[in-house]
Amino acid sequence: MSTAYDTNPTLQAQRAYLRSVDENVAIAKSGFRPNIYLTGGYSDSDVHNNNVPSQTGGATLSAGAKISQPVFSGFTTVNSVKSADSMVRAEQNNLYNTEQGVFLDSSTAYLDVVRDEAIVNLQKNNEKLLKKKKRLDETVERFNVGEVTRTDVSQAQARYSQAKADRIASEGNLQASKAVYTRVIGEAPKDLSEPENLGDFIPASFQEALEYTKANNYSIRYARELLNSRVYDVAANTGALLPSVTLDGSATTSKSDSSGSAYGAYNRDTKVDEVQWGVNMNIPLYTAGETRAKIRQSKYQKWQAQELVLEAERQAVSDVTSAWELMTSNKAQIKSIKDQVKANEIALDGVQKEEALGNRTILDVLDAYQELLNSNVNEVRRAATIMLPPCSCCSPWAS
Repeated sequence: MSTAYDTNPTLQAQRAYLRSVDENVAIAKSGFRPNIYLTGGYSDSDVHNNNVPSQTGGATLSAGAKISQPVFSGFTTVNSVKSADSMVRAEQNNLYNTEQGVFLDSSTAYLDVVRDEAIVNLQKNNEKLLKKKKRLDETVERFNVGEVTRTDVSQAQARYSQAKADRIASEGNLQASKAVYTRVIGEAPKDLSEPENLGDFIPASFQEALEYTKANNYSIRYARELLNSRVYDVAANTGALLPSVTLDGSATTSKSDSSGSAYGAYNRDTKVDEVQWGVNMNIPLYTAGETRAKIRQSKYQKWQAQELVLEAERQAVSDVTSAWELMTSNKAQIKSIKDQVKANEIALDGVQKEEALGNRTILDVLDAYQELLNSNVNEVRRAATIMLPPCSCCSPWAS
């Protein structure tokens, strides 16, 4: 789990996106702060007058600074900051939800490898039993001395070939599960063992799981924070209808070097320093319909967010109900499967003894082997299904 948490590309991408969303708060808060600019310029002129023979010209160099401090913006900035904060919290919950998805994938990949390794061991043992322990080899020997027919040999050979094919298929499934494990976790599986003490992660009752889900499910929390953000967006866009007030100031200095020869040559240097400040107010009367359109747009987005909250709540209830019922059903099934395994072991032993006395055929023994194998494989698969909800940090009631 720790390796997947640190290196999984999906998580890394979502974390990078969250950091980009964080910057929206700084962008929104910039509406509280002043804008400061430096200005400067240089010009040069040379004028000839043919009607009155003269020549004038000169160069002007200027530099200055301007500042504009927002004083009132119709509460647009205040609501924009609140909207950005809510969106950050929404994306944080979205990141937690992504983490749960990665943890679920990791848990599933881990248990799939554990399950498939157990199935491979069962298939290998079954193949070994059918080949050496009183099955195919013994059937061939008995055929050679005339105790059984060629049909018996063919049946034993067919079951052995099937066991071999099943073993090859299970090994292929194991390699596929290992590939998924490597993709999700970031490293190849090694020395995996069956998880223990998984019951500690399970709520005591379905009602407890349901109540906890409604209060803490990350999808629900994401939808609620998104709704808060949309509410502030409506207020921010509505604020654009109100007046805006700014405090503006500027300071400039300019130096001119002029010369002329209209009525006698002259050469003058002039320096001018200027400082201005004032309070400016803008009252929007008509903005080509843009402001009203943005208000309507934000209201529709708020409506959409309200529906997403309802959808998230329904989905969470559905998920936790399905997970709980599946877990309860699997627990009941595993008990029956264990009883089935025990009964098949007894049946196999009985059929083998009866076959030795001539009361059963080799096919009956082969069928008993197959039924025992099927029940063992089914037990392994069902056990993995039971372990998944509590061991993954992404079960619907986890947070």
